[in-house]
Amino acid sequence: MPFRISAVISPAESVPPAAAALVVDVIRATTMAAHLLEAGARELLLTAELDAARRLAERSGALLAGERGGLPPEGFDLGNSPREATPELVAGRGVVMTTTNGTRAALRAAAVVPEIALAALVNAGAAVRWAASRGGDVVLVAAGREGRVALDDAYAMGALAAGLRALVPEAQFDDGARLAEALFLAHPDARSVLAVSAAARALEPVGLAADVEACSRSDTLAVLPVLADREGEALRFVPVYPKGV
Repeated sequence: MPFRISAVISPAESVPPAAAALVVDVIRATTMAAHLLEAGARELLLTAELDAARRLAERSGALLAGERGGLPPEGFDLGNSPREATPELVAGRGVVMTTTNGTRAALRAAAVVPEIALAALVNAGAAVRWAASRGGDVVLVAAGREGRVALDDAYAMGALAAGLRALVPEAQFDDGARLAEALFLAHPDARSVLAVSAAARALEPVGLAADVEACSRSDTLAVLPVLADREGEALRFVPVYPKGV
């Protein structure tokens, strides 16, 4: 029986059971996660709350990365900008990460789905190869923005849906996945779509508009952050480099 591809575009939707989930917060958490691992971070520990992140980093000696209102909270080593993720800062280190939308989406998905990865445009090819190799239903989970649908996430989910259709043409797509795929196919220039999203516009007043360009690049990274296990209330992701299916 062909497996199903479903898409949870709104944070208000429940995450359905599936074999695997690709969590998307393209501006900027899942793009940042891929860049951190590409730059040599040993692991990522995702947690929803600032206090929990600080406790975990203090206990483990990890770096702190993330944002509230687009900017790094007090005492954090890094914000949520992919341009900050350099080998000089992160190589060989663990990173504890907390963001407004993306880390919460990962925790929502992990409450239902056993295998989780963090996907963005920059690692879309790696993400779809990994998901297609799971051998079962796949759900795409958008972080959204402040509880609402986000244009940028829907677009990135469309890129993933199109990639999965190419690898697994017999898969059955739900309406959400078809909608996201149609958006992606209708607009081949990712930068032009992401630039008009609410997430992109929110970066302008805090001086981080250049992050949109970094988040718009397609298939520039081969690494995929994949859930390895849990550490208390945090999710631990490690780098995986999926091969062809």
